[in-house]
Amino acid sequence: MFRTNDTKDRVSYSSLLLPPDGYTLHFAVGTTYSLDLEALTAVCLSLGLAGETDSALLQNPVSTLNALQKVSEKLLVFCEAGQIKMPGTPSALSLLLEKILVPVALPRGRGGRQYPAFHPKTWLLQYVNGQGEFHYRFAVLSRNLTFDRSWDVSFAMDSSKTAGTAQKTQPLMAFLDFLRAQVRPTVQNARTKRSALRTLRDALAGVCFTTGSKEFGDEFEIMPLGIGPGGCNMHQDPLFCRRFHELVAVSPFVSGSLIEHWNQSGYSLTGATRTLITRKSELSKITAGQCSEFRIYTLKDDIVDGEEAVSDDTAEKQNQDIHGKLYLRRKNSDVDLYLGSMNATQAAVNRNVEMMIRLRTKSRYYQGEALLRDLFCGAADNPQNPFELSKVTDPIPDDRLETADRLEQIIKTVCRLPMQAAVTEREGKYDVSLSISGHLPEGTLAIRPFRRNVLLPLENEMLFPQLDLLQVSEFFMLRVSDGEMAVERILMVPTTGIPADRENAIVNSVVKDKRTFVEYVAFVLEDSYLLSLLEERPAGGTGSWNNSHDSLPALYEKMLKTALEEPEKLREIGYLLRMITKEDIVPGEFRELYDTFRKTLRLK
Repeated sequence: MFRTNDTKDRVSYSSLLLPPDGYTLHFAVGTTYSLDLEALTAVCLSLGLAGETDSALLQNPVSTLNALQKVSEKLLVFCEAGQIKMPGTPSALSLLLEKILVPVALPRGRGGRQYPAFHPKTWLLQYVNGQGEFHYRFAVLSRNLTFDRSWDVSFAMDSSKTAGTAQKTQPLMAFLDFLRAQVRPTVQNARTKRSALRTLRDALAGVCFTTGSKEFGDEFEIMPLGIGPGGCNMHQDPLFCRRFHELVAVSPFVSGSLIEHWNQSGYSLTGATRTLITRKSELSKITAGQCSEFRIYTLKDDIVDGEEAVSDDTAEKQNQDIHGKLYLRRKNSDVDLYLGSMNATQAAVNRNVEMMIRLRTKSRYYQGEALLRDLFCGAADNPQNPFELSKVTDPIPDDRLETADRLEQIIKTVCRLPMQAAVTEREGKYDVSLSISGHLPEGTLAIRPFRRNVLLPLENEMLFPQLDLLQVSEFFMLRVSDGEMAVERILMVPTTGIPADRENAIVNSVVKDKRTFVEYVAFVLEDSYLLSLLEERPAGGTGSWNNSHDSLPALYEKMLKTALEEPEKLREIGYLLRMITKEDIVPGEFRELYDTFRKTLRLK
C-alpha cells in the first residue's frame, strides 16, 4: 500500500484526475496551499485532453490553448493567497488561468500572532457520460499543486450506485459551502462561480462513495478542519483523545508540544509502540523529554540529495524529502488510518483549514508494523531502508529559516490589505493604477505587473504606465527582500477595465499563421494523422503548411465525420474562429463550411 520501492504503489497526479471510460469532465474543484502556474497548466492539459501529460504537450502552446479553452468554465482551484509561485518564463497563456483561480486569505484569529493557512489539498471531480449520467471522484492528498519532488501520499475514491454511504458526504458538502463563502464579490465572475459551487454541492446529496478496497470497505470519514460548522474538531477525535497500542505518525513538520501530547503515558496501553517519521530539519523542534517514548526516523541523506547527485551540473538542483502526512492508530484489533494535509503541528490542528480522511479497518488487514515494513522496504535494519533511526538535537538557531518565515508573514499581511486595480487605455497602450488601503508592513517591498520586468517600490497608490495588452492582468509579482534573501510571489488583485479583446490577443499570440490554425483544429478533431503530417513538415519553406492549402481537404473530411458523431467539438472550433482577428489565417471557405455545420446543427 505504501511500499516505497514498488512502482505499483505510485500514482501520477494526472492519472488521478482522468475520467472513467466513457465519461468526460463536467466540473471540478481543487484546493491547494501553494501553487505553480505551470503545474496548474499541466492539470488543465490532463483534464482538457483526458490523457496523461508529458513535456511535449506542456511545451506546445497550441495544445495548451486548446486544453485551457476546454476547461476554463469547468474548473475552480482555490489556493492560499500569496502562495502562487512565479514561473521562470511568464507565458501569455497563463493569463487564462485568472478565471480558474480563487485566492483565500483567512483572517487572523482573536489574539493570534500568525495568520491561519488555507492548507487542504483536495479534488472533487464530476464526470458525465453520453447518457447524461454523473460520476464523482473525491481525492485527498498531501501534495500541493507544484512540481516539488518530495514524497507525498494520495487517496481517491469514486461514487458508487450500490454503497450506502450518502450520509458520509455531509462534511464534503460543508466544505463546499466554506469554499463558496471564500468567493468574494471582487473575484472575477463571482456570481457564476458561487452558483457553480452551489450546484455541485446540491448534486452531492444522495451521492455514495466507496473506497473500492477490501481492507477498508466503506468505513471512511471525510474530515475537513477549520471550516466552522460542519467541520471536524481533532481534539475530540480518537487520534488525540483515546489510548492506543500502536501509533505511527508521518509528518514533515512537527510541534514539540504535539509530540509530547502523544508521548504521555496516559494515552498508551500495555506494550504500546510509538513511531515518528519526519524531516531531519525538524528534530531541533523537539526535546528529548517530549519524545522519550518514540522511535524517530528521517530520510537518509543519500535519498534527500538523490536528485542533486544524479542531476547534470548545469541543471537546477532540487532535493527531496518526505511531504506526506499520515497517521495510524491501533487499539486492540481496531485500526484507524488518517491521510491528508494535516501536519503534526499546533497550527494544523488548531488554526488552519485542512482536509483529512479517516479509514477504518481491522489489524488482520493492516496495522502499524505492516505500514512500517512498507515504508522501510522490509525490516528497519534492512540496508534498502530509505529511512534511518535518528535522535533529537539541541536547537540551533537558523537565521535563514527565521528570515524566510518573517518574509512570508509580510506577504500574508499584504495579501490581506484591501486592494484594487483599474485599467485605462491611452494612445493604444494601457495604464494600470493600483490602490492599496491600510498600513503597509515594514520591509523592502516591490511590485510589478506579471509580464512586465520593471519593479517599483510598493506604495498605497501606484501607476504602471504604457503596458501592452498582454501585460494587463490580475496577476502582480510581489517581491519582499531582507539583505541577501528575497521571496517572490504572485498576488491576484481585483482589476476593473481589462479590455474585452485581451483574450483575442492571447489566442492570436498562439494561433498566428495557417499552420497553427490547422494544428489547433486537428487537436480539437483528434486527427492524429494530420498532426503527424504537421510534425513531419517544417513550418516555413517549400511545401510547408504555411504556403499550401493541401491540409484543408483532410480537415473538411474530419469535420464532416465529427459533425455527425461529436457535434459539441465544433463549438471549440467556433471559439477559435471568434477569437482570431488577424487576416489571412482562416481561409474564407473554412469559415463558410463551419457556418454551414453550425446552422445545420443549430449551434449557438
